[in-house]
Amino acid sequence: MKIVFFTFYYPPDLCAGSFRAIALAQALSEKMKDDDELHIITTHPNRYENHRVKADNVEMHGNITVHRISVPSHKSGMFSQARTFITYALASYKLSNNLNPDFLIGTTSRLMTGVLTGISARKLGCKYFIDLRDIFSETISDIFSQKSKLLGFASKTTFSLLERWLFNKAIGVNVVSAGFPEYFQAKGVDASNWSFFPNGVDKEFINLPFIENKNSKNIKTILYAGNIGSGQGLETVLPATAKRMGSRYRFLVIGGGGASPKLINSIKSNNVNNIEILPPVKREKLIKYYKDADILFLHLNDIPAFRRVLPSKIFEYTALRRPIVAGLGGYSAKFIVDNVPYATIFNSGDVDGCVDAIKKAESLEIKDKNINTFVEKYSREKIMNKMAKHIFSLL
Repeated sequence: MKIVFFTFYYPPDLCAGSFRAIALAQALSEKMKDDDELHIITTHPNRYENHRVKADNVEMHGNITVHRISVPSHKSGMFSQARTFITYALASYKLSNNLNPDFLIGTTSRLMTGVLTGISARKLGCKYFIDLRDIFSETISDIFSQKSKLLGFASKTTFSLLERWLFNKAIGVNVVSAGFPEYFQAKGVDASNWSFFPNGVDKEFINLPFIENKNSKNIKTILYAGNIGSGQGLETVLPATAKRMGSRYRFLVIGGGGASPKLINSIKSNNVNNIEILPPVKREKLIKYYKDADILFLHLNDIPAFRRVLPSKIFEYTALRRPIVAGLGGYSAKFIVDNVPYATIFNSGDVDGCVDAIKKAESLEIKDKNINTFVEKYSREKIMNKMAKHIFSLL
């Protein structure tokens, strides 16, 4: 059997999508026969403009072959990303046809990789499976509606039609958040047989030899690591919070993205001098920053679509033996309350609530029992093994 797996991001790119894709690929590979083939069709690293890593056009690892497509650089703007994806889609479609696979898999947060999977499957006359990491129709319409209600309505209508076509034709659909199916059921999509295999804790973050930080430290470090985009909305809360907290607190942001200029401008306009922004780093180096941090920070913008998501960063943070301060709501807030007793939650964009949450987090007790229970339940390796088994059961 020959399987083609479409994923726009794949290591050495640094993002949640790439980490999930390689974990699923490895799990699928382990369950395939010796003469089976798994072809990953992805891009050359392009997630962050300030983190470019070279990679081979083709790599072979046992029964996995990775095909990387060169795409134009982008600065996370909508039009430049669209141009980048079109380049990927056209080359991927042609390559997939040449490979002539028996089955297709697509992992998608922005829908169009999923649409590419569906169109390719129709051309090839084969079945396909979708791993859904975001609700694109709702997210994009919420963002557009802030500028124009008409544009928001038009985008939601268009992408909802694409979603219905894509998911109703798929042999199976998986969601990374249990908050997704209800939305699609209301839109006329039968989600009753969808699977739920969320993100999880990667082995790099399990059983790390963390040293407990002392409360007597003169300056406390509050760390955010991840994408700096419109979805995170860091500029709405972080500069004002940092100014309120004062010089006893250092805020460290590690990452990049389209909203970086907004964050930098907000820091300057608020005359804040206790926030430092560093470019994305590899996981080995990131772990060193995690060890030096006192509190881990997470925030999502106050947009309806984000009340259904379950950020992958929650899983990473939870394994790190540090208090967590999270500004979010909906399903992800409930998930944290149910699973992470050493986290404090505040409403998105609420500076007063953020200040109170940070002060409360400093006195939270972290028990190894809680961490071990979480890691045991949400090990990425275990989750992906179950997901791979589920995919093959559909065949």
